Amino acid sequence: MLTIDQKAAILRKAGITVPAFPDRSPRSQGSADDAEAALAAAVHRWSEAIDVLYVQYAAARAARSLRDAEQAHQLDALRRAADRSSA
Repeated sequence: MLTIDQKAAILRKAGITVPAFPDRSPRSQGSADDAEAALAAAVHRWSEAIDVLYVQYAAARAARSLRDAEQAHQLDALRRAADRSSA
């Protein structure tokens, strides 16, 4: 299984815009625990966003692969039919 960082790297290499990792600096005036909880929640949302993007990317690649395989199969069948008719 891939880590979130690996998924994000794959998406970037594929040219997909990946959301930035959450800022580590606290934005609220609350306690350190509040800032830690807010950061943890932001990281969780970021991870979920990466997961969704990766699933979409993987599904699109699988669909493209299936289309390519079907096209290759059809072309092969046409070539065999043409070879039989010319023989």
